[in-house]
Amino acid sequence: MPIMGYRRSEDLHPAPSHPADPSERKAEVLRLVARGLTNARIGERLFISPRTVNTHLTAIYHKLRVDGRSTATRVAVEQGLA
Repeated sequence: MPIMGYRRSEDLHPAPSHPADPSERKAEVLRLVARGLTNARIGERLFISPRTVNTHLTAIYHKLRVDGRSTATRVAVEQGLA
């Protein structure tokens, strides 16, 4: 039973509808990767460092169970994420 005025974590952060659904930021990174942008260009567009882009890509690869950009792009297109 939640304490008055507090919400449970699952109320604030509901589970994704599909296990491979990336967060909105990761989805944006994936869309830009699918367009062929480099980490540096993605970072410029999203106002994040290329290293942060790489961190997002590592998480995306893990979540999609792929090992690189081209496979991630293919999966993204197949699932309608890009």
